[in-house]
Amino acid sequence: MSLAWQSNSTLARFLPWRSELAGMGAKAKQFERWVFLNASSVLLSEKTGELLALNLEELEMTASEVETGLGRLAENWGIHFRALRVSNGILKFIVYREDRLQEVLKETPFCVMGAQLHYQYPLQAESFIDQLKNRWEKSGEIPHEIGIALGYPLDDVFGFMGLLPLPCKGVCGWRVYGCMKESQRRSCAFSSARCQALVFLAEESAA
Repeated sequence: MSLAWQSNSTLARFLPWRSELAGMGAKAKQFERWVFLNASSVLLSEKTGELLALNLEELEMTASEVETGLGRLAENWGIHFRALRVSNGILKFIVYREDRLQEVLKETPFCVMGAQLHYQYPLQAESFIDQLKNRWEKSGEIPHEIGIALGYPLDDVFGFMGLLPLPCKGVCGWRVYGCMKESQRRSCAFSSARCQALVFLAEESAA
């Protein structure tokens, strides 16, 4: 156990889970490590959610097995998840913090979400994800407003969609239409979380 993580309360809470990895079967261990790494920006930073695509054949798992595993991790880690679509052996799902999503939904203007995008009010985290899933299923395309649930600034999401009259100011992993400084800060935080997760998992492998 690295002493460095003991002073980091966010990572320290995952130390018991990391210790349990040693006693897992190869498939379960690979799956849980994959989820931790790819959801690290949600687990270890302020990101609201992450859209993930898992190759079922590659991990030798069924969609049902993945959802069961995600349910166990979500309960242990204090997050939520929702399977959104299965196509060509790829399961696409979102992991998210319900409280964070609810807070950002409170900030979304009705003139955009209600009048232009026709989302049902009041906006609630769970029902918003349900509506995203339904729209994806009907259109066959990912609704761009999913960016709201993925932790991107609202100006960047709505500016990209052409719903706000904002010019593109640059790119920092996504197109920025609002405050460049804030978008860059978030981008750095998300990237830093993934780096921390890589080191955290590497220590487990080396133990």
